[in-house]
Amino acid sequence: MKRLITNACLIMLLSLSMACIAWADPAETEQTAASSVLTGPIHFYQKVLSGADGHRCPMTPSCSNYALQAIRRHGAFLGWVMTCDRLMRCGRDELKLSPSVMTRKGIRCQDPLDNNDFWLH
Repeated sequence: MKRLITNACLIMLLSLSMACIAWADPAETEQTAASSVLTGPIHFYQKVLSGADGHRCPMTPSCSNYALQAIRRHGAFLGWVMTCDRLMRCGRDELKLSPSVMTRKGIRCQDPLDNNDFWLH
């Protein structure tokens, strides 16, 4: 239940950021400007909200780090889509389908961005 609430918070923050991008001046909606608008709430989540939840993402990289990588690599819109996809897969069948690796935080399911952006190339 906590993971569901955490994922819902991250999706709401990303959606709010996307709404802000949509209302922005068209000259400011370049990939870098839009990306920085989206990464701000993610950094806020990592610094404030994630610490209260205990950093329990079963995936590596964590969903928030995955979101940052996706937004930086593919821009605001595709990064947002890939982040929503990742949040829907987090902790479900992906744990059985992807290989497990040992990290500093214990055993995690390896799901890097490179495994999920093959359809873009």
